[in-house]
Amino acid sequence: MTAAPQILRTASGAPEVPEARGEVSRAVRRRLLGDPGALPDGPEIARCDPYGEDLQLALHLCYALHYRGYDGVSDTLEWDPHLLRTRALLEHCFESALRHDCRHHGDVDEELSALLVEPAEATGVSAFLASRGERWQVREYAALRSVSQLREADPYLWVIPGCAAAPRRRWSRSSTTSSAAGAPTACTSGSTPS
Repeated sequence: MTAAPQILRTASGAPEVPEARGEVSRAVRRRLLGDPGALPDGPEIARCDPYGEDLQLALHLCYALHYRGYDGVSDTLEWDPHLLRTRALLEHCFESALRHDCRHHGDVDEELSALLVEPAEATGVSAFLASRGERWQVREYAALRSVSQLREADPYLWVIPGCAAAPRRRWSRSSTTSSAAGAPTACTSGSTPS
């Protein structure tokens, strides 16, 4: 059994800034905590594993500023031009790797359509937990899932306007069903699906 990660919270209710996983996330973390030192540049970010913990944590730290933030981190950093530039470099590194690694797939609408069809043979985490999951696995899944749901819906919903009509309708229906109990007006984005 693996232990669920501890999310350290303070009196403000906001989580503490996570520990760095490498030089890039260390530089971003230091900036969030008030150190005016240099942020990583393009060549330094390009040397990172785009799927590794260092780059992914640095990207997460930048994104978290637009949500709940972190305890002791100034709200003014949300639109700090230096952090936004660093975030853009991190995104470029990650997105370039994704595009390179996924170049043999079809277009976005085809891929999203395929993802939105539930397989008849009941696969995935929920099927496993329902059929043979143990109590500790259900508890761990619930703990980890609740952390991700604090930030989950909106970023995924940002893709909807760029989709063709049919995938957009299916994605919107799926989003309102899972995040708003089927009520289109209760979507986290505040808009009704088209």
